[in-house]
Amino acid sequence: MHPVEDTATSLERYSYQADHGTRLAGLAGTVGVYALMLAGYFLTIGYVTPVEAPPPALSVFDVNPPTSPPETPPEDKEAPEPVKEKKVQPNEHSEVQISPVTVPIPVIAPKHADSGPKEPETAAPKTALAPPAPEASSNAPDTWEGRVLSALNKVRRYPRMAMARRQQGIPYVRIVIDREGKVLSSRLERSSGFSDLDREAVALPKRASPLPKPPADKPGDTLELVVPVEFFLR
Repeated sequence: MHPVEDTATSLERYSYQADHGTRLAGLAGTVGVYALMLAGYFLTIGYVTPVEAPPPALSVFDVNPPTSPPETPPEDKEAPEPVKEKKVQPNEHSEVQISPVTVPIPVIAPKHADSGPKEPETAAPKTALAPPAPEASSNAPDTWEGRVLSALNKVRRYPRMAMARRQQGIPYVRIVIDREGKVLSSRLERSSGFSDLDREAVALPKRASPLPKPPADKPGDTLELVVPVEFFLR
């Protein structure tokens, strides 16, 4: 080989060896640096203790209590004057007392009484109030009304239920008769307070029909009589 070629070859070898050693040294240095950094990190974690933050300080403020509104003295409210009631004087003419008007039932006078002027004959029936029925028919006055009461007493019956209950009273019955004494109608005029006695009194005139004929001095085609029917226990 030539001396020039030998010199070049030796230079290449030397440069190769130098580069390889340099790389190894650099690699070793890099590893060492990282090792030192890791060691320092772990040492720092091990020896550094966490510092606790101090608790927040409480601020104390002086707060004045709420001021109450000033007390106002109660106003003396004047009591309202009572309303004086005006006394209304009664008007003497405001209240009018109306007295009940009682319409009397006309009574046909007996024959021996003084007869006044005859009333004109009208179609309205005449009304007569017979005296209370006597205890016996023989004691009845000798008048047409007395004879009517005697005829009613002959057929009068005391209801059994009323007798058992000791019921007594005087019902009044209004009867209408014609000139022949026939009873045309009968109805209750005034109650005795007991229904059994009232029913018997209303049925009594029809049972006693015909009654004594009205006398000639009793005008009218029909006449009305209001007769009492006595029911008493002896």
